[in-house]
Amino acid sequence: MRQLFFLFIFTSTLLLAGCGSKQYEVTTKGGDIYTAKGALNYDVQSETYSFENEQGLGVRLNQEDIEVIQEKK
Repeated sequence: MRQLFFLFIFTSTLLLAGCGSKQYEVTTKGGDIYTAKGALNYDVQSETYSFENEQGLGVRLNQEDIEVIQEKK
């Protein structure tokens, strides 16, 4: 019974952790669409947004090239 309780707690924790990370869809003026895992970082000096895509690769886009950023539901 105790093992079942700990298994339930562990599974619940994993499910809640998965729900906590937001994804954003970034559409460029050229029509390219990127999905960002987590929040985007904005660099004021270079006027760029950087983020990690679904494959775990780093992406950097100029602010002027971005049409819209919206949270995926």
